[in-house]
Order: sequence, then structure tokens, then C-alpha cells
Amino acid sequence: MSTPLTIGQFNDGYLPVTDGVVTVVRNYAYWLNKKYGKCIVYAPNSKRYQNSESFDVQPYLSMPIPGRKPYRFGFPAIDATYRKNVDRVPFDLVHSHSPFSAGSEAYRVAKKHHIPLVGTFHSKFYDDFVQYFHSEHIARTGVNLVIKFFQKCDSVWTVSDATVETLREYGYQGPVTVINNGTDLAPPETQEEILSARRQAEEVCSLAPDQPLFVFVGQHIWQKNVKMILQAAEQLRFIEPNFKLVFVGTGYAKDEMQAFIDEHEGMNQQVSLLGTIQDRTLLSYLYLRASAFVFPSIYDNAPLVVREASAMGAPSILVEGSTAAQGVEDKVNGFLCQNNAESLRDTMLYCLKHPQISQEIGKKAQKTLAKSWSEIVDQVYEEYLKIIANYKMHAQEK
Repeated sequence: MSTPLTIGQFNDGYLPVTDGVVTVVRNYAYWLNKKYGKCIVYAPNSKRYQNSESFDVQPYLSMPIPGRKPYRFGFPAIDATYRKNVDRVPFDLVHSHSPFSAGSEAYRVAKKHHIPLVGTFHSKFYDDFVQYFHSEHIARTGVNLVIKFFQKCDSVWTVSDATVETLREYGYQGPVTVINNGTDLAPPETQEEILSARRQAEEVCSLAPDQPLFVFVGQHIWQKNVKMILQAAEQLRFIEPNFKLVFVGTGYAKDEMQAFIDEHEGMNQQVSLLGTIQDRTLLSYLYLRASAFVFPSIYDNAPLVVREASAMGAPSILVEGSTAAQGVEDKVNGFLCQNNAESLRDTMLYCLKHPQISQEIGKKAQKTLAKSWSEIVDQVYEEYLKIIANYKMHAQEK
């Protein structure tokens, strides 16, 4: 019989933000709460969010981050109601998925309760800082602050082996635990359900039944190489015009992406920005219908969307040598291209010319890359128990 735990998950974003880190937090909280005790999420508030989860979500004061919609900067230190409530919770451990205000708050709570703090390194923060501040000096200073947070954690986690190398490059030299990401998606079981799912995806994408579909899901930010996807699609449509490409999500680059589409005559007939899709079932249908999931990001560490696409049998197109491509072999369980529009175009063209091979590669991805969140959280729970036991042992020795 498992020992029930009370865990706090802290992050600098939650729904309606729908990025990969939010998905991790949401699934950690859901499965920990379902299987191993009580889990509470703490994050900046949003007027548009009403909690309907099976676990508790506690928001605190925040304000929009200029130029980073829909992200918000949290102020837990000045939210008296929040502080009163969080300080009453008998946590066994707290886990922060951000080194910023949420991380600082998780550190405060850990010290107040004399419990361990886990910190997960999810993102390439240097790239974010350069993009936002347009200064390498500020970016290096920001990375130093990030590392100082992780040095204060009792256990540091990353989401892939390749991400460990990024953390080392930033200057962190302590021990690191790798906890891979999972997926909550699974394909329909019957042929009738599969056909229905494909029809729903075709309706959303304004897609003919025999028309190939490419899908991108993620933040609409330049770091994710979305400009390269647009350039590749613009070239591809003059070679093989019978396809559609849809982008799901939002971000600061959205308007410029739409402008690129509008500036190229006829492109808006084949390329669409669908916005954010909150319905996970509908999103899974897009993956299911896709000829390939196009994700040439060299920014992401261990993208959840690749696991999601794989779970639905869609092969991913990734940049060879990128951290996002870890575990993917070209034309075995995915496609690898070079970091340029021409190579991506040619890889997309290969998918169009060889649909049966692409389908077989998608099936291999389903077997090798997709793992359920329920299984992942079993590992998370066991790691939590070890961390708590070690913390208590060291506390007794002092």
C-alpha cells in the first residue's frame, strides 16, 4: 500500500495557458491526486480560468507580461489571502517547474515547512532572454539567476538526457534526475471511431477526405522555427499543391505569421492558423488525421507535442541533432531534416510521395516514443519518496 503524500506543484503559468510545462504540471497533479494522495497547483491567476479539475488549483495575484501574451507575472509575496492558505497546508514536498517567481515562492514554502524542494529544468531560458531583451549580456545574467535557483533545490530534474547537457552548459554541476514526459492521448479503439475522428478533424481544418495534412502544435514564437515551416510550405505548394498545413496555438509571432501567409497569394487556401484548441480530444483527432507532425524546433528540450503526435500514430519531422529529436531515428520512428527551409520542404514532400511509408513510421513512433502519464507519475512518486527520506535523514544528522 502506497504512502499518501501532500504535494504542491508551483509554476509561472496554468490554464488557459496551454504550453508543454502547463501540460506537465496538470498531469502530475491529476495522477498524483488520483493515485498517491493530495496535489495542489499554485500559479498566477487568470480571470478567464474557472477550475474544473479533480484537484485543487490555487491562483495568486498577477499581471500580464508585456509582449508575452497570454503569460502573466505572479506576485505571491503580496497576496495575503493566498499566503495565509498556502502556509496552512501540511506539505511533504513542493515541486517548482519554473525558476522565477513560482520558484522563489516554492523555495519559501519549503523553508517554512522544513521540507524538500524539487526543481525541474524545462526550457532553454537563454534563448527566451535573448528574444525578449535583445541583449546577450542580460541573457547571461538571467541564466546565472536561473542556475542559482537550481542550486538551492534539494533535487534537480530535467526531461531528457539532452536537456542535462543544456543545464551543464548553463553552469549547473550538481546531480540531475531525468524524468521523461508522457502523454494523456490515446487513439480511438474501433474503426468507426477512427473514421468519425478523421471526419471531425477534416471539418475543423476545412480538409477534403483524401487531402494530406501537416500539423504544428505549440507556441507561435520565432524560437520554434515557425518561420521556417512557413517558408517550406510556401515552396512546397508549387511542387505538390494538394496538402494543408495548420498551426495550433498562439504567441507573440502570430500576427506576423498571418501576415506572411497573407502576403503570398493563394497561401491562405493551404495554410491556416487555428488558434488555441483547449479540447484535448479534438486536438488528438488532428494528430490522428495528420500525415506528419511538423516540429523543426531547435529550442525545445523534450517536447510533449512529439509524444502526443506519436501516441496518435503521426510521425514527427524534427531537426537532426536537436534536443527535440532525441530518440528519433530518420525514417524509422520519425523524420529528420536539416535546419533550413529547403530540407524541411523536401522532407514534407517525401511524406506526400510515400504515404504508406509515413504511416508505418508513425506506427513505430507510437510504439517507441509514447508513454502514458500514469506510468510517468509512478516514477515521480517513487522519486519523491526517496527525496523525502533523504531530506529527513540529513535533517536528523544536523
